[in-house]
Amino acid sequence: MSQLTQNTTVVRILSFFKLIHRRLRLVKINRNLLVYLTFLAVSIGFWCLQTLKEETFQTINFELEITGTPKNIIFTSEVPKIVKANVNGRGFDFLDHYTRSNGNKISIPFEAFTRKEGKANYDGTALKRLIQRQLNNSLTIQSCSPSNLNLYYSAGKKKRVPVIFGGKARVGLQHVLCDIKVKPDSVDIYAPKHLYDSIHTIYTDRPFYKNVEDTLRRRLALQSIQGVKMVPDSVDITICVDLFTEKSVSVPIYCTNIPSNKVLRTFPSKANVSFHVSATMYNAITEKNFLVVVDYNTIDKDDEKCKVILSGQPSGVSQVKVSPEYVEYIIEQAD
Repeated sequence: MSQLTQNTTVVRILSFFKLIHRRLRLVKINRNLLVYLTFLAVSIGFWCLQTLKEETFQTINFELEITGTPKNIIFTSEVPKIVKANVNGRGFDFLDHYTRSNGNKISIPFEAFTRKEGKANYDGTALKRLIQRQLNNSLTIQSCSPSNLNLYYSAGKKKRVPVIFGGKARVGLQHVLCDIKVKPDSVDIYAPKHLYDSIHTIYTDRPFYKNVEDTLRRRLALQSIQGVKMVPDSVDITICVDLFTEKSVSVPIYCTNIPSNKVLRTFPSKANVSFHVSATMYNAITEKNFLVVVDYNTIDKDDEKCKVILSGQPSGVSQVKVSPEYVEYIIEQAD
């Protein structure tokens, strides 16, 4: 700071104390108290002057604005609203900056960024130089946060991808997980081309809910992907839970992969399928929802029994068991 600027600042401070002194003289006040307040003010003034002479570090926040962005360009990574500059200088220098500044704001035109494959970069040296222009020459920038600007952008291209619950839900005793609903079930994504084509699914955050015994509703953020913007960036999930009960049905045993000139018969011809199902779905699940088979290609002709395979089952059931696991069989020549 020049000597003229420093002298001007000192004059301002002394003028302030003279004004306070004149105002106090107009007020009827105890003389001893007036003397005390005067010396207190003088002490504070000297302390302020001494402090303003010392070297210090301060963080100055600069509001960031990117100008001239084409209408079809969408930033897919978060654009910092503030750039923090760690500045070194004397107190007088900072005082001069704060009294003269009309607001700490920096503007960077989009064309000033180096752009390649959906990534825009503004060098840290250029960022410091831009901020230094708004500071007193006696103030020195030591570092900035962020140190440089690395931003991802998309040329307005978007696609819709499904959202999947990324967490886990464990139900309480005697309960069954019926369904997990995600709303909306898909979101729009904006991303640079090299990322755009590789994204087919978006996952929510990964919470773990345990001992769930009633319908649970939560709003979850989507797992962030660097350089990808998601709209919306959060979804509502509903975890549907119900009391379960045990049910069993008798299901016919079918044969698969058997040659057209042969017939395979099993004894018994049906298998018992037991399972856990929610109370609300109890009547909806029947033997028609299961498929139990014997695979001709896996039969050991020297063995009297063959394995029973559960080939199909409905959603919403658990703890599925087939009995018996092995059945006797005969293979006959077809007529």
